[in-house]
Amino acid sequence: MSDGLTALILQDGTGTWYRDSSGLSRDQLAALESTLTQEPGTDAEGPLEREGLQMVKTVSLVNGCHQVIGTFCVLSPVPLALSEAQLAGLALLAEHIQTIVKMDQQKLETRAAPRPPAAASFVPGLVHELGSFIFGISANLDAFEARFADLDEVKTYGANIRRSLDRMGAFIVELREYGYPQRLSWSPLEPEPMLREVFEHQRSLAEEKNIDLQIRIDGVLPALQGDREGLRTALARVVDLVLHKEEPGGRVVISVAPGRQGNREAIFGHLDFSFEPFMNIDPARLFEPFYYRVSGLGRLALPGARRVFESHGGTLTAGKGPDGSMRISFMLPSEVAYPLRSATQP
Repeated sequence: MSDGLTALILQDGTGTWYRDSSGLSRDQLAALESTLTQEPGTDAEGPLEREGLQMVKTVSLVNGCHQVIGTFCVLSPVPLALSEAQLAGLALLAEHIQTIVKMDQQKLETRAAPRPPAAASFVPGLVHELGSFIFGISANLDAFEARFADLDEVKTYGANIRRSLDRMGAFIVELREYGYPQRLSWSPLEPEPMLREVFEHQRSLAEEKNIDLQIRIDGVLPALQGDREGLRTALARVVDLVLHKEEPGGRVVISVAPGRQGNREAIFGHLDFSFEPFMNIDPARLFEPFYYRVSGLGRLALPGARRVFESHGGTLTAGKGPDGSMRISFMLPSEVAYPLRSATQP
């Protein structure tokens, strides 16, 4: 590959944060960066061609969330065909670069948010112990109700105890998902069917509470890369929480539209509803664990959902919407961080 030139561009929604090359001038490297962020077909003669170069091969680099964060490029001033051995070598080199980037990112995250000793095993252990405790109480309650089934007092107090156990069981689920999140399966997914599935799943609760639940999708949403079940569950929990807090006769609107986050395509959405006590709540604190004691917005549902969105490179925030209503907003980036030109093969 004596006629080939190589370059590495690492870029995310905030812009280019690293670039290196072998044999490229500063102007050629700037032209390459412009080409990578250029929409396909927008210029018959792109900036790279004006510098006398052709794109021979591009290899996308992804992070731990399967988001494209950069490109390893092979360029040439003349038509160039790569052998199978050279293509395999490029793939191995790109894999090595990705490993280095991921290790550096993990080190930065560890420094920024140090974890207590044995934190990795604390939450699973706590969930197991609480689950065993609840199971023991539930089993004894079943036996007690069967033994004294003819006593009305047992039925009354037993039902109250069981409701408390159900609430504790729901809390354990929240605790596990917040403190020990599991990624089930990462793959490309279409967001609109997932959003409509969440909407249909919550319709019965909305009808039960006499709430006008609406969904508005404006435009074609870009594909996502992520854990479909994790995202669906997080969205469902947010909508379920909103419906439980909305007053009967109220309205909850889910609005979603495509947009851009820096150089990447993304979907932007929000839920609007009129939860009056929100006027006296600091929106920035809604995602703190156990802020429910002040806000009444659940224990770990919102913090857990935010962790799922952030693991996909997105955001989940809260603030005031139109007319003083409450608005929970979210953003999810598409599976491709920025458009890549197809590799040119002579």
